[in-house]
Amino acid sequence: MRTSTKWAVGVILTFFIGLFVVCYLYAVSLRYAGIIMARNSLKQAKKDYDEHGYVTNYGASSHQVWLSSNIVMIGGTQYQCFFTARDERFYDEGVLAMTTNQVLIWLDARRQPKIIDDNYRPPIFPPRF
Repeated sequence: MRTSTKWAVGVILTFFIGLFVVCYLYAVSLRYAGIIMARNSLKQAKKDYDEHGYVTNYGASSHQVWLSSNIVMIGGTQYQCFFTARDERFYDEGVLAMTTNQVLIWLDARRQPKIIDDNYRPPIFPPRF
């Protein structure tokens, strides 16, 4: 193989690897944006419920919020979900729930529930990899 051909193959391969990395990191950032949007929707839902006695979905097509009565066990502690939010950025992988004490819990479609604190960031390489 000629040197110029090797160089061209290397450049093309580097370009596609870089493109894959950018696309993957973009997907991670979308998951994080979904968590932020759902967290804000749950806080607004709690405020609406406290003020008016019902939850409003403000016509946003990207997410939904509803009252919930799920009971979740995490690390031997029982949590009572009060509101649940679904965002299109979650791609049906789970929902975010808020307890009566405003603890956020990720209810995954395939794995165990997980508490989401204020410092949470989605992992770059999720456990399924």
